[in-house]
Parts: sequence; structure tokens; C-alpha cells
Amino acid sequence: MQKSISIIVLFIFLSARVSAIEGLHHAALFYEKNEKQLIPYIEIITEINPKTVGFVKTKLGHWQQQVIIQIDAKADTGWTRLKTYILKGMESDSMQVAPLFDLNRVYTPIKTSACRVVLTDKSNLQNVQFWEDSIQIDIYNQTQVHLSSIQIIDKQGRFDSTIQEPVFLKNGLYQIPSSSLFLENVKVVNCYAESYQLQNKDTIMYQFYISKKAFGEAINHLIYFDTLFGEGVFAHQKTFPIHQLKSGNYFLNLIANTKENVVLTKQNCFFQILNTAPIELAINKEDTTKEEKLPTTFLNLATTFIAKYNTAQLKAILKMIAPVSSALEKAQIKQFLSEPNDTYMRYFLYNYWEQRNKTNPAQAWNEYAEKIKIVNKLYTRAGKIGYETDMGITYLKYGAPNEQISVQNETGALPYTIWQYNTIGKRNIQGLFLFYIPPFALNEYLLLHSNVIGDVFDPNWRASLYTSGQSPIGDNSRALQYFNRK
Repeated sequence: MQKSISIIVLFIFLSARVSAIEGLHHAALFYEKNEKQLIPYIEIITEINPKTVGFVKTKLGHWQQQVIIQIDAKADTGWTRLKTYILKGMESDSMQVAPLFDLNRVYTPIKTSACRVVLTDKSNLQNVQFWEDSIQIDIYNQTQVHLSSIQIIDKQGRFDSTIQEPVFLKNGLYQIPSSSLFLENVKVVNCYAESYQLQNKDTIMYQFYISKKAFGEAINHLIYFDTLFGEGVFAHQKTFPIHQLKSGNYFLNLIANTKENVVLTKQNCFFQILNTAPIELAINKEDTTKEEKLPTTFLNLATTFIAKYNTAQLKAILKMIAPVSSALEKAQIKQFLSEPNDTYMRYFLYNYWEQRNKTNPAQAWNEYAEKIKIVNKLYTRAGKIGYETDMGITYLKYGAPNEQISVQNETGALPYTIWQYNTIGKRNIQGLFLFYIPPFALNEYLLLHSNVIGDVFDPNWRASLYTSGQSPIGDNSRALQYFNRK
């Protein structure tokens, strides 16, 4: 069933859907302290583009935008629905769009490893967006302090209980988290986190700072130090001036240490800055906190071709590009597939295609997507999508073969096919690939042997291809003719 679903999703998203619902989301993990126990909950901020949502008629005959929001949690046993509700826009006599914004808190099982938000346009139940993010709950970690996620705060001010909902109350202030980790031409970044100290006599020292690398050194002296005593829940509310920072990638870091400077636990939050006119600071020659000049790509993802894909589709794209990726990129893809992070996956995919076409990364992806459509049409078999088959992967890596030799009824041999390439890539060598259908493969060709360096090489391929375990006598075997009896 799961494989069938993935096939359906693929064909849906490779076709253009102009009206697809668009939402920005950010999830943060917090804890509620109950004596010596911590109860985890997720705070999810959602901002929906109202131009991607249709209208329904209310009982009063007015027009209204309504979105069904479903929040799920993933544990060892699979996905569990935590909450379902309807977000309603303003009612009007005309179809007037207005911002659709939601902040919700839901308690989550302690073994949760990921959360998911499903948006459904009530006017069109086929208009759906899936978003997923990984979560790490560490209450089993036997340490005297735990940290929440770090939130970037979009708006804050004095809290008024007569007009504002309690969900927006933090540290005595009215605070709205940001759904985006992209900051464009702002002078300061406000951020919020919590620490939970569980022992009465503890003294914990904290560092809250901005760096270029995760948990790297603080830059431009953007660092706060706190020392907190005893048991309790403590708020870390900080404002960092960032008008002097250049456009690029950054991290907010919160580290908890003992008095002996032993790290107990730490958290970080990735964000990007677009600053068209940074204010340069005077820096001493001995100052080692000057920001590193690293090559970075900064962009507002909401304006790119990546924005229209949900988390499940991003994961599918990662699987599609793995065959043509470098060793380092494959390692990153493997990490993303095991621990999905929606924001990081989007940046990775955008940068991936920008490296292949700096002037038009969307075109590079679209051209590759056309190849995906071809291999899905040619090589999809029951239960397996084309780009995951051995033939599909070979096609994506090297293109269509110059010659295909299909052998179905050779005496003593399993059905097999030979692909021949006159040249492989930039190397002026002939490429040969031998695919066969073993008894367990259910009509799917598997790659048995190749002469191309880096692909499957099996010196004992004859024992697998020929049912007797021995090569046939004479020159009737096409496999032996092409592979020169080696």
C-alpha cells in the first residue's frame, strides 16, 4: 500500500497545479514541568497564502475561506493524529482574501520523532499540502537540564488578556513566532527559548549566540551569558542586532554548561539573512570573532520553484537525485531521508540545482524531472516506481543506451538484457550493463554486472545468469559475446 501511495504522489506533483494550497510552517518543542517530570508539547505556527485557498458559503450566506488543519505525530508505531480543526478566515459578501494565520499547541507522545501538518482546502478537498519536520525529545537523557527549541519571534509586545489568546503569551509578553527562517533587511532578530532545570542545587551557565556554523564560534560579539540557579523553568529572551551582518546562512545557538564548563545539552536554529546594506564594524586585527567569509546562497524559498512541494514530495525528489549525486551529496540525502527537516531539505535542493545551473536552477530541475517521467513510464513495475529500479537508475545516470539487446529464450539462461553505451559520460570508453530477471524479481530487471567503474561489478555473473551455474558452450550466448568471455 505504501509504495502505491508514493507512485500516486509522484505523478500528482510532477504535473503543474497552479491552485495548490501554500503554507509556511515552523514547529518548536517545549515542555510543561510537572514537579520532576517534563511533559512535551509542540508549538506550530502556520501562515497560509490566502490566494491559494478557495471560498465556501457560510450559513449566513457569506463567503469565507476555511482550511482543515490536521496535526500528526510519528513514533515507533507510525503516525498518530493529535488534533484536527478548521481555521476560518473573515466572512464577507465578496470573495475578499485576508491573511490566514494560526498558532497551536498540542501535547505529543514522549517517543515522538517527527510532526506533520496537513492542510486541506475545504472548498476543494483535493487541494492538500503535507509538511513534516523531525523532533528530538530528550527527556530520557539523564541530565539536570533540558532545553526547548529556539524560536525566532516575529512580533512581540504587551499582553492584553481581553483581546489576545493565551497561546501567544510567553514570558509575560505577547509573542508571535515567525513561520519563516528568512530575514530580509531587518535590524534585529528576537528569539526565545526555555530551559528546564530539575535539581534544586544546580548552577547552570548558558551561552546564547549567533555563529556561521552550528555551535561554532560567536561572530561580531553577538553572545549573551546567563547563570541560573536552582530548579525551575527559565525563559531565554534575547534580541540580537544583525544590521551589521552580511547576507548568508547563520545559526542561533543555546548551550548549557556546568560551572566546570562541561556541556550538558545544546540547541540550535538555522536561519538566513538578506541584508542589502550591512553596516561594517571596525574589527581589531586580533579579533578572532570576525565572521567567516564562506560561500553561501541566500534566498527567500517562498519565491522559488521548491516552494510548491510538500515534505513527502521533497523526500521523493531526494530519492530521485541520489543516482546522479556525489558521494557527499548522497550522504546528506541519506541523512535527510532518515531524519527529515523540511527547511534544510528545501535549501539543500535549491542549492543542489543552483550548482548545476547558476542562472536558472528551476530549469535544471525541470529537465531532470522530464527524465524522471520517462523512466517512470518505461520501467515502473508492480510495487516499484521507475526511478527506483536498476534500469531507471542507470538511465538517469547515463541516459538512453545506444543499443539494447533483449534475450528472453536463451537455453540455460535466465531472461536478460544488455545495454551498450558507445561512450560513458566524459570518459571515452564503451559502457556495458547486464540486467537479468532472477526468479524472485517478479518481472523486474536487476543489474547483475557492468564494466563501468563505480557500478555493479560481479566477476561471477555467469553463475547467477545461467541456471546450471556454468557458461554455455559455443558462441551462442549474447552475454558472452558482449562481455568477451571474461
